[in-house]
Amino acid sequence: MNIEKKYALISVFDKTNLSYICQTLVKFDIGLISTGSTAEVIKKAGFKCKLVSDLTKFNEILDGRVKTLHPKIHASILHDRKNKHHINSFKKLNFPIIDFVIVNLYPFEKIIQITNNVSKCINMIDIGGPTLLRSAAKNYKSMTTINSINDYGIFIKNISSNNGKTTLSFRRQMAQKIFQTTAAYDSSIASWFANKKQSVLKISNLNSTPLRYGENPNQKSKYYFKSKINLIEKAKIKGNELSYNNILDLDAGLNCMTEFIEPTCVIIKHNNPCGIASGPTIHKAVIKAIEADPVSAFGGIVILNRMLNKKTAEVLNNKFFQLIAAEKFNVNAVQMLRNKKNLILINKTKLLLNKKDEIKSVMDGYLVQEKNIIKIKKNNLKCVSNIKINSKKIDDLLFALKVCKHVKSNAIVLVNNKQTIGIGAGQMSRLDSTKLALDKAGKMRRRTGYVAASDAFFPFLDNLKLLINKNCKAIAKPLGSINDAKIIKFAESKKFPLYSFKYRLFKH
Repeated sequence: MNIEKKYALISVFDKTNLSYICQTLVKFDIGLISTGSTAEVIKKAGFKCKLVSDLTKFNEILDGRVKTLHPKIHASILHDRKNKHHINSFKKLNFPIIDFVIVNLYPFEKIIQITNNVSKCINMIDIGGPTLLRSAAKNYKSMTTINSINDYGIFIKNISSNNGKTTLSFRRQMAQKIFQTTAAYDSSIASWFANKKQSVLKISNLNSTPLRYGENPNQKSKYYFKSKINLIEKAKIKGNELSYNNILDLDAGLNCMTEFIEPTCVIIKHNNPCGIASGPTIHKAVIKAIEADPVSAFGGIVILNRMLNKKTAEVLNNKFFQLIAAEKFNVNAVQMLRNKKNLILINKTKLLLNKKDEIKSVMDGYLVQEKNIIKIKKNNLKCVSNIKINSKKIDDLLFALKVCKHVKSNAIVLVNNKQTIGIGAGQMSRLDSTKLALDKAGKMRRRTGYVAASDAFFPFLDNLKLLINKNCKAIAKPLGSINDAKIIKFAESKKFPLYSFKYRLFKH
């Protein structure tokens, strides 16, 4: 082995885009050293590659558990290139110079999510990988260390711009990421041994992109994502970078849309639904959703669960929206909307939703809860006043509850023919939320034939009396008030259809 030549040690579990890295390294006459299956992939791609065992004269043992844990490897990585004693010792030992370490780790976190088999989990605890990464990151002044395939692009750009070398600032940046990665990796393992679910977000181990600002211009912000790439950018068809508030509203809209199967339009404003409607076609659903509250819809975001065609795009083009997300976009629809200033178009099929935990930062810690994944179903509704309604109105009650689930508490939702006609959101008094929803419905002149849903119980008779007086045809709400019996008795006396729903639907 040529000890004057510089080498890159490559040992990766995820072999995605490995050939691009090898191509760049070879271009600058950097030799390749690798292990087992990684070496096979490199050779199949047409690159010359030496095995670690060629360097150490020691074959892999224990089914690959011991591959790179050898003084010759770590001395080649850790020696200080400016320390004369190190240099002299190194020359006497006839060790090669390793200037690049490219390693990603066994996916321990993934395996513990899919199996309880202890042996399988133990086998996914990487030992050599973190050791290599830490050794190389410690010596960042001389070493370049890459762990994530998401960093391949910036690595290639950096080394190509500097004639086969990387900048000190880049190496330090990568070293920081390495220690964050190995710390998070060890934390997952420790939690597993303690029989704890690793539910708290390890933000340092995620990829991120800076945003223009947070909720307000004076607040800095970043978007952290679990995927290898920023899926929002990949899903974007047109428009500027999404803001912090855009991302919050998009997520709220996508989660709300999971409740609906029929052609449906969801309009979100400040993290709350302001208009939702289903119809026989997406075109009719869009018209109904805008009609539900046209004033609040101004500047909101629109989510569709069907393809956006030109005809429906014409309706949206006449209004000001910040973002439209749809299953697909007809070419003619995109052409029509392309010149609309500041409008963002998103193909929502390319996005992923968090289906597990919700996390909030509080005081000196975090609140973590399971996501509310209950489904609004007919069998969770029960008539408690002995006055029943027809199936069409039952469908409207279910529709109202689905919307209620995604409205900030206290929430009251009025629905007629699968269209919200009034949404009372975020009021400290449930009665105020009811009044707000009725006020919205009054402006629509639709205060007839509607039903209502509440995200929690009625503490007093006031909400029920008000809704009955305003021609409401049925109400669905959870039970739980000390006044439940009195409220049910009053509904019976008025021959009013009152339904209980099995689950509370608070949202804060």
